[in-house]
Amino acid sequence: MKKLLIAAALASAALSGASAQDSKALMIEKEVKADINRAAGMFYARSTSKPHKDTPAPKGKKPFYINHYGCPGPFYLDKSEYYTETYATFAKADSLGKLTKLGKDVLQRITLLAQDAKDRDGELTERGAQQSRTLVKQMIDRFPDMFTPKGYYSVRSVVENRCIMTMQEGLLQLSSSLRPIVARSKASQQERRFMDPVDDELTSQRIDSLTSITYERFTDLNTNDNRLMSSLFNDMNYVMTSIDAAKLSKQLFILAGNVQHSSYAGVFSLFDIFTPEEIHRHWRKQNAWHYINYGGCKLNGGWQAYLQRSTLRNMIHMGDSMVKRYNPLMHLRYTHANVIMSLACLMDLNGYGLHTANLDSLEDYGWANFRIAPLGGSIMMIHYRTDRDDPDVLVKVLLNGDEATLPIPTDCAPYYHWQDVKRYYLRKLYRYENRRLNNKRR
Repeated sequence: MKKLLIAAALASAALSGASAQDSKALMIEKEVKADINRAAGMFYARSTSKPHKDTPAPKGKKPFYINHYGCPGPFYLDKSEYYTETYATFAKADSLGKLTKLGKDVLQRITLLAQDAKDRDGELTERGAQQSRTLVKQMIDRFPDMFTPKGYYSVRSVVENRCIMTMQEGLLQLSSSLRPIVARSKASQQERRFMDPVDDELTSQRIDSLTSITYERFTDLNTNDNRLMSSLFNDMNYVMTSIDAAKLSKQLFILAGNVQHSSYAGVFSLFDIFTPEEIHRHWRKQNAWHYINYGGCKLNGGWQAYLQRSTLRNMIHMGDSMVKRYNPLMHLRYTHANVIMSLACLMDLNGYGLHTANLDSLEDYGWANFRIAPLGGSIMMIHYRTDRDDPDVLVKVLLNGDEATLPIPTDCAPYYHWQDVKRYYLRKLYRYENRRLNNKRR
């Protein structure tokens, strides 16, 4: 009887775990159905709706320092071939009479998108500018103790047009909301070491033979472009001999995700040419690719997120250096979306530090690129204290505006004791550096 009870308990626990994983996958599916633009993954524009209500800080604690890392808002694709090559493919087919009625309609939509994006590669769109302003305004309203005439605001960007434009829009909102203001903006290569670090050794390990073979197999299982091609072209022999169906399908999907940023958002869509299953498959391929490159994928060793170790170390250093500061200070830093994604994985926010070699399991664990690093996404570490002599500084981390969980024990979640946070991450970085050094010595 005792053995039967143990077996039943184990079976129940297994079913419970499977049910929890199923619910995470279903939640992702529901989120995409609620807003199809989420299928764009890292090209999804972060919502500017009112953020969730903050959990009150422990009694007497007030914010005194915010370290913000954000990525650019919605922008025109920086690879113009998504517009030009797709247009050329459809225009040629149209001249040969190879397009269906739907194909001709899609050609018209692509033409409008291409015209709107002409000579604007990587430029912040109007929606991107408004998003940046709105997010900074929400920050001001959310943390009024941080935004006073005595505060100082250091605003910096990597040297990338869309990042600089996002920074400037945020700074304009900041200066228009607070007068007078003490702030300085800067965009140079000097800060790249902690805003867009480079590690050739890690990067070279991203796509090894095992990873490449596994991803290609995963892609093959999630690719079937025949229905889409037959809906756009009236001659499948022409498709077979003259069109790279997989490439064109990918280009159309990228453009579909980019419509939300253009002046044609709400006027037309391109997602409607795909079935729900096709949309899901395209998103899965992108999601897996981002996990391989920026997450903890075991196929290539699981270390890619450590590319941001200097970023995390700088966050810790800055947090320590601000403890005795009299007046509020904020670092507003704007970098690439992949930096935000890797940093979130390295910090293991909300469990996104997931390590697995099974690309099929990402949804089961709730790992979704549009949740981690959408356009306009950010990681904010907010430091709290009672006064400058407070020995117990607390921190809270926001991922895309929502309170995040850290892999660290705490008695006041979502707030964490700074000493615990600092100790945990420094040890994690030390273990990695020690492992890497020992491997070189062998």
